[in-house]
Amino acid sequence: MHVVMGNESSKPIFRWAGSKRKLLPILIKNIPSTYNRYIEPFCGSACLFFALHPKRAILGDMNSELISTYQTIRQYPSEVAKLASNIPNDKKTYLEIRAQPQDTLDVISRAVRFVYLNSYCFNGVYRTNLRGEFNVPMGSRTGGVPSEIRFLDCAKALNNADLYSGDFETVFSSLKEGDFLYIDPPYSKPGAKHGGEYGPVSFQYSDIERLLSFLSRADQLGVNFLLSYCNDEGLIASLPRNWMFREIKVKRHVSGFSQYRLDVSEILISNNTIRV
Repeated sequence: MHVVMGNESSKPIFRWAGSKRKLLPILIKNIPSTYNRYIEPFCGSACLFFALHPKRAILGDMNSELISTYQTIRQYPSEVAKLASNIPNDKKTYLEIRAQPQDTLDVISRAVRFVYLNSYCFNGVYRTNLRGEFNVPMGSRTGGVPSEIRFLDCAKALNNADLYSGDFETVFSSLKEGDFLYIDPPYSKPGAKHGGEYGPVSFQYSDIERLLSFLSRADQLGVNFLLSYCNDEGLIASLPRNWMFREIKVKRHVSGFSQYRLDVSEILISNNTIRV
């Protein structure tokens, strides 16, 4: 049986645009009662992983800075928490930290930088320019760096996970019958312009066909999967007939401002029964 945590240890460490935190009750309904490993190739803030706290997991993402930070937090949670929380929260400091070249920092300083910028940037967005440099402005009413206890809880959960940075298909060679695969790629529409969100080489709509092929092969292996994505007619029309999909309504902050909070149509896709 999977374990669903209901306290501070179930919270992700990062703010993340597109996080599924509000969808957790529905997602958890659709987790198999038993599975061998939890696998998430677009982990982001990994809020479902932290809620489930699985005994065995594989977490991946194209964002190498994110994965590197998870690896460092797993090894040095207290050090990262204390150093990040001691950095002043003001625009001048934010811009100085943002301007630091990543490749000049040691692993702990690099993780501290990532944590600090994520804690205070606008709307939890991760966006880079063409040189791979983080360029998100400082936000307002962002809260602050999570508590040291949260970092320790995060490290404890990550001790059960193998971490990798790379394309989602990288994980295919590790899939085995009985695994559970949760797929939550960045949402994109046909012809949408790539704005650098999630990094310079993140998932695009043109990758949908490759993703469906990946899921078909996983299905043939006996892997249960759940895919969340924006409601897209082209995607739905491409699904095998034996897969299930359900539309759900989600409240989203469009453009990051509360006055533009709208009900957005999304879909869940699975090779198993879907409960909403």
